[in-house]
Amino acid sequence: MVVMPDVDDLVNELQKWLKTQTHLPQGIEKILLKRFLYSMSNDLEGAKRLIELNYTLRNKYPQIFLNRDPTDESSEQLLQVADLVPLPGLTPQKNKLLFYRLIDYDADKFDFTTSIKVFFMMADCRFSVEDEAGMANGEVPIFDMAGFSLRHLTKVVFSSLRIYMKFVQEAHPVRLKEIHVLNCPSYLDKVLTVVKPFIKSEVFKLINFHLPDADTPYKFFPQDMLAEEYGGKAGKMTELKKHWVGILKEKREYMMDPNKWKIDKAKKSSGSSTFNSLDFD
Repeated sequence: MVVMPDVDDLVNELQKWLKTQTHLPQGIEKILLKRFLYSMSNDLEGAKRLIELNYTLRNKYPQIFLNRDPTDESSEQLLQVADLVPLPGLTPQKNKLLFYRLIDYDADKFDFTTSIKVFFMMADCRFSVEDEAGMANGEVPIFDMAGFSLRHLTKVVFSSLRIYMKFVQEAHPVRLKEIHVLNCPSYLDKVLTVVKPFIKSEVFKLINFHLPDADTPYKFFPQDMLAEEYGGKAGKMTELKKHWVGILKEKREYMMDPNKWKIDKAKKSSGSSTFNSLDFD
């Protein structure tokens, strides 16, 4: 009989390994190490590689991942324009639903790079707290395109889009199960022309596009799990958002603590044999 490794034992092994990788942040929290392991199906060596890639990419793009403050003016303005909300509970398949939408449709108020920065702050915030429903098998992002116009499309910063796509597809400690795009506009082809070159073919196959007012999304996840505004029973979107923005602000010091995120480049050559071989371009 095959004995499955104990997660706590694997976390201890990762912590021991981190002490030998002196270039990596030494303050990575246990709950986050568990997530790295879980996303790699408790493959210890896979988790090590993912940690190495995750923090190296973070430090290559400090304007997104390091130079951040959830209470600064740009972040607070973005949160007035858009909702980035993890929904409570898990689907019958034990997946986590994450909901993203515009709430102010004025394209002049939309800052694409800040939206990417806040997206990752919210993700890091979520990964730092225990979920009442337990660890999800996978993640299902839901993007509501209502209010997204061609003027918004002109706001896309390609360098930031490239960073976002690279990180979520290669370095994010999640198992991506499905992606749903609601209220697809007539000009969806123009949107895809911009974003598709950055999406791996295996990830693109996970995307499901839904027309306005369609009930097709509920073939994939229960409508009850959505906010009341979408016919669900999860509560009002404003209250769900208020909850998570509150946690985000509580985690401000955690987000800005260099010991949690920053690599010591002076130690990288001696600390990691793989660091210099990773290709990020």
